[in-house]
Amino acid sequence: MSTLFAPTADMGTMAPRPYQQEALDALDRHVCEHTTNPCVVIPTGGGKSILIAWIIQRWKVDYPPFRCCILAHRKELVAQNSAELIGLWPGGDIGVFSAGLGKRDWDCSILYASIDSIWDKSGSFTPFDCLIIDEAHRIPAKGEGKYRKFIDGCRRFNPKLRVIGFTATPYRMGCGPICHQDHILHDICYEANIGQMIHDGYLCRLRSKVSARQPDLSQVKRNRGGDYVEGSLAEAVDVPAVVSEAVREMMRIVHAEQRQSIIVFCVDIDHCKHVSQELRKYGIDAPYVTAKTPAVERDRIAEAFKRGRHRILLNVNVYTEGFNAKCVDCVVLLRPTLSQGLYVQMVGRGLRLHPGKDDCLVLDFAHCIEQHGPIDAIDAGVVRLADCQNCGDTFSRAVRMCPHCGWTIPPEEIERVEAEEARERQMHAAKASDRSILSEEPDDLEVSDVTVHRHIKQGSPDSIRVQYRCGLTIVREWVCLDHGGYAEAKARQWWARRFGSEAAPIVTVDSALADLFLAQQIQRKTKAVRVARQGKHLEITGYIFA
Repeated sequence: MSTLFAPTADMGTMAPRPYQQEALDALDRHVCEHTTNPCVVIPTGGGKSILIAWIIQRWKVDYPPFRCCILAHRKELVAQNSAELIGLWPGGDIGVFSAGLGKRDWDCSILYASIDSIWDKSGSFTPFDCLIIDEAHRIPAKGEGKYRKFIDGCRRFNPKLRVIGFTATPYRMGCGPICHQDHILHDICYEANIGQMIHDGYLCRLRSKVSARQPDLSQVKRNRGGDYVEGSLAEAVDVPAVVSEAVREMMRIVHAEQRQSIIVFCVDIDHCKHVSQELRKYGIDAPYVTAKTPAVERDRIAEAFKRGRHRILLNVNVYTEGFNAKCVDCVVLLRPTLSQGLYVQMVGRGLRLHPGKDDCLVLDFAHCIEQHGPIDAIDAGVVRLADCQNCGDTFSRAVRMCPHCGWTIPPEEIERVEAEEARERQMHAAKASDRSILSEEPDDLEVSDVTVHRHIKQGSPDSIRVQYRCGLTIVREWVCLDHGGYAEAKARQWWARRFGSEAAPIVTVDSALADLFLAQQIQRKTKAVRVARQGKHLEITGYIFA
């Protein structure tokens, strides 16, 4: 395949990785061929900073008058991103505008800036040709906000301004995908896959540890964005017995696994304090960082952790982004969240490669994996499904009506299911979740309920759709007893393993469904199903029989 963005000598000694080259080509092509604003999706640890540096350098070389502002929301990201381009291009016209870094460069054609420092100063600079926004999921979908005010201000001076986003999570809590024709960013021009990057050796392999029971989240309130209200969540999570048992389990596992660089995500400041106090019982001095920690102290603690002076570091929503500690070999989730982006960002702290680090262990005490699934198969457009009680077809609960036969979900059923889901949303556990953090690894899901329906497909014989409820997860399979050939042979093997080989030759879909207790019999015999993810769907690969 031809390369639009050919590596050059002035790129330095490091050549782009294959996915980086593809991203550069895709972005260059999009800007040349389209007028929309693109977004590049690269997982945490995938090298967004050097990608931004390479594309800016190329465009600046091709068009010397080119002016660009690179925005980030934290001084750590501003420093990290600017250092990449300065190291790559020491003689470049590169500046930094960030109060947190103590720099305010006004005249440079390439400007790395903190949004908090520059948002109201768009008219103070020579007009930019391009704005590049790191962690682009922070752009609000509607309203104003600092990003939108700065973008609108820049557009007043250059109506042809291009906006380019870079992020690891192209969705935002409460509004779904960040790329939309009605948003600032319109298209994803390139997206790298976490699973493939791990397979190719560019990101660290992730593992997750065993699970058990957990408390209830049904009384925890939610904010307007859809996530849990911090104060309400803390009341449920920051309970002495729960904290004590979780810390005991965490220490047992990290000692057994010999984990040396552990980052822990807590709910609030008090939760951090209580976890830290509990850790002292095990001889661990674990500092904690929150939004109220002074910047100098925050930098000192982070540097000490990176140098190995602290084994465990606690934080509240500080190290979800812009924290480049490659040494992290264990991520502990004590903070439940309904935000897919926050979940991915927390787990992403362990994705970077580091000498002597074979993998990163994810201990999920908040059942984030159960809530959101493996991080390499996140789907921002989750659809809640309903089963038609008239024809047995499956459809989105959002439409309220079966498209096949017109049956409407009763209001009381909607209330019942939503209440049930609220009860099932579980959290800060005494033990870590057993759900796999990567989709390619199989999961054993304990079966809590089974339903069976006739599945009708035009042009094919009927089959039996078996649906297993496993906590928050629904898994389905189709038993094709009447199809003939390979499909029927597999169906009869399936039946024989549950009900005996003597019944298999004579059973049909009609005779099977005539048994009113078929679902109960299947559930009684099936303790768990083993599943693997195929794209966005779960496929059953095995069974654990009672």
